[in-house]
Amino acid sequence: MHATSIKVLLQKKVFISLLLGLMVFTSFSFSTSVSAMQEDITPPAYVGSSSYSGNNVRLNFDEAITINSGDVDANTYLRSQMSIATDGINFIPLYGRGAIQLSYSKQIYLTYYDELKVISGTKTLIKIASGTLKDAAGNLNEEMILDVTPPVLQSTEISNDNHDVTITFHEEVIEITGNELKDYIYLLKNNDQVNWAEGDTVSIESGKLILHFEKALTGANNRVIIDGWAFTDSYGNIEGNSVSTPFILINSGDEEPIPTDNTAPIFLDSYLSNNNQDIVVVFDEEVLSNKDTEESLKAHIKYINPATYYWENIPVDSTVTFSGKKIIIHFNSPLFTGNNQQTRVSFEGNTIKDSSGNVIQSDVYVDYMYRIEQLDFESGYFSHSGQWLNLDFNKKIADNTLVDGISNLKEKIMISLNRGITYSALGEQDVVYISGKRLVVQFHDPVKSGTVKVKIEADALSDLYKTITNKVFEREFAYNTPDITGYFLSNTASEFLFKDNEDWRSKVNEVLVWNEVSGQRPLNNTEYTLTAGKLTINSGVFQKNKYNEIFINAEGYSSKYIEGIAKASSELFYMTTPVLTKENGINASISVLKPYTNYNDEYYNNLTGNQTVLFQLMNGTTPVSIVTANLKIGTGTYSAHFNVSDAATNANYTVKAFIINKFNMDFTNVGINMATQVTQAEFDLKQIESDYRKDQDDR
Repeated sequence: MHATSIKVLLQKKVFISLLLGLMVFTSFSFSTSVSAMQEDITPPAYVGSSSYSGNNVRLNFDEAITINSGDVDANTYLRSQMSIATDGINFIPLYGRGAIQLSYSKQIYLTYYDELKVISGTKTLIKIASGTLKDAAGNLNEEMILDVTPPVLQSTEISNDNHDVTITFHEEVIEITGNELKDYIYLLKNNDQVNWAEGDTVSIESGKLILHFEKALTGANNRVIIDGWAFTDSYGNIEGNSVSTPFILINSGDEEPIPTDNTAPIFLDSYLSNNNQDIVVVFDEEVLSNKDTEESLKAHIKYINPATYYWENIPVDSTVTFSGKKIIIHFNSPLFTGNNQQTRVSFEGNTIKDSSGNVIQSDVYVDYMYRIEQLDFESGYFSHSGQWLNLDFNKKIADNTLVDGISNLKEKIMISLNRGITYSALGEQDVVYISGKRLVVQFHDPVKSGTVKVKIEADALSDLYKTITNKVFEREFAYNTPDITGYFLSNTASEFLFKDNEDWRSKVNEVLVWNEVSGQRPLNNTEYTLTAGKLTINSGVFQKNKYNEIFINAEGYSSKYIEGIAKASSELFYMTTPVLTKENGINASISVLKPYTNYNDEYYNNLTGNQTVLFQLMNGTTPVSIVTANLKIGTGTYSAHFNVSDAATNANYTVKAFIINKFNMDFTNVGINMATQVTQAEFDLKQIESDYRKDQDDR
């Protein structure tokens, strides 16, 4: 124990001896006046702390305290009188951003902002200068050095037979729950809480936490969770948050004898399966019937009949199957009809045993189980210009076609491009995968037709627990139109780009524009052109800072809709002059600002914007090389590298940078300039203005 800690203990012992002295004195001096006996001559004493993962620290004292600060506010005064040493030796001032104040008359509350912790490690001490605190009698404290670190978990060890776990902290711990300690400690196995079994115990021995499990721990994913406010140390320090041990390394049977199994199976869970025709009951180990015949077994199993809400024997035509850790009760027809919603099952004692012959002596009642919704389709849509078809269901789904780990799901899906007249299998290079509630069909060659009809065989999909499967699925999907990107521009022609779909493009028969100035109207042939991969709308159609919508109609296809607010092309981005470094060639970097104007602008620009950043290496006036990247540009730094061997010796190298709407190696038409080049000072000012507008909108 370090010297400062000894000092704390000495202070506490002196205080206790003084109290005892007063008690002895008053108990034998009956003639002493009451006021004399109650005279307070001791300063406030520290009695411990509480904290939450190193912050929100409350220093507790044995009596009400005030500060000896005069007119100085508590935060300022206490900050000047207190210091901290997280290494237990070197004291430094408290962090400048945080809160420190008197709280609940007997506390000092201290916390840090900016995700910093007051208490770090196992040696944190807080020093309070003498004369800082006083009690109601005016007694001032002497210099105090307080150990404020709550018990910190140091190690977790398991016995050779895997029955006992010993958890050690950096100091001996003392229970303070006032209740059953076991209620504050629990075991997680595979991240699921395991109920305490009969014979399991939790205790503190020699300042260590000891957990005894009547049934030996197995598996690799066991850890212990300790709730906050379970322990204190000798100084009275308490951790308010829960803490977890690392995963506990179980001893293998190769090194120690495998523990004898002398405990009965433990019920873990129950659920409905097979479209509400099966009840599945799960235990913590393999289970077997303890009855000689199935008839005898079924006579000892009851269920709540959903139709009557009474306990009844399970039907004689039902079947009971033991499969590993599961008991599966199968009913010949669905359990629920009409508005019936719930059921439950029970096993009489002496009905179930494990492979070691341990029998569950008492009755087992499983939890209520509620009618399962069917696996239903919710929505679907095309994306990635007809390359992906996304199907969303009402539950997370799983592949129900696996055989020896190999999926047959792709073979269960057919598509039709002629409204269901004929169907074909998916292509060899098409891909099917599942993500959460979504089934995605990824076509190697994008679908060009306006609609696709999809058929999925029954039972190809299930929920995650295999409790329900899909019925035959057949549905037609539209909205198979290209994804379009581009900006609405007020000072020049607006170019909207897409992955070309010649079939769709050839059937476009109308382009409509709506804005708040002219309402909705069709564009005439002189106002737009539609070519491979590009829709160009001429200058003058869109007015600056006005909201616009475009509808592109094509025969046999859903209407394509895009929206946005018109801007001048030169105001979409600001950029600095390229900065060059010449190491292993030439590196050029620019700072780019995508200015924030308001929420709507940000939303629409993110929805439709695309651009190319282009760096051009020049040797004097001669172009040498270019580097381009086509992406959605945001505020940040962009750079390019040119691999030239004479970078260090050739002073004529310069780099130009541009942000344009597209670049396809056509040097006669390099696209629309979308950025204004500014000085670094101008750039910084515009970024400050942009950040301010965003902060105002976020409030």
